[in-house]
Amino acid sequence: MNRLVIFDLDGVLLDSRELHYEALNRAIKQVTDSYDYLISREEHLSKYDGLNTTRKLQMLTQEKGLHVDFYDDIWKEKQRQTFELIPEAPKNPSINSIMKELKELGWNIAVASNSIRETVKLALLSMNVLQYVDYYVSNEDVFNPKPFPEMYWLCMTKLKALPKDTIIVEDSHIGRQGALDSGAHLHPVADAYELNGRQFIDMIEEFELKNRDKTIPWRNRSE
Repeated sequence: MNRLVIFDLDGVLLDSRELHYEALNRAIKQVTDSYDYLISREEHLSKYDGLNTTRKLQMLTQEKGLHVDFYDDIWKEKQRQTFELIPEAPKNPSINSIMKELKELGWNIAVASNSIRETVKLALLSMNVLQYVDYYVSNEDVFNPKPFPEMYWLCMTKLKALPKDTIIVEDSHIGRQGALDSGAHLHPVADAYELNGRQFIDMIEEFELKNRDKTIPWRNRSE
């Protein structure tokens, strides 16, 4: 079986919390022509961070009365705003070297994100790391986005890795819960800048030592 690191995108590889917060609020304001449905920063950090756009809009309907007729236009405008903002998002310079060294150590790399597929691809291209990523999953590739662990299971299945051989890097409470529920090992970070290259690779090497040759020996009934 293979060893696998699954990275979340937003807040782990890319400092995009502000990007998604700003893009969605811009879209809501433009489509509804109202400030009534905007998400405050406190609400974003405590409840909305890590969720996909559709789920956020559903919560706005429940909590602030946003009409469902606005959904399609807000969703489309939010994606347009996101595409414009991604190239400007701050990037952690350690990400490229981390992924390069992981590949040299023989690890597979996946990215699992609640963003749409085109957003994930654009972000990986803008960071110049797509060449290191063996597989990536968006909210369009699963029936159940995070916090349900389907994304992680899909990555593990496609790359032939067991949960015991998989490390998932997440920042939001939504992603961390999904990672734990997947059965894999969670490596929590506060934000993209906490992914320090040397420290992360040291953790990977320590993980390899602890989990080396952890197999169940065969025993017959007489032993």
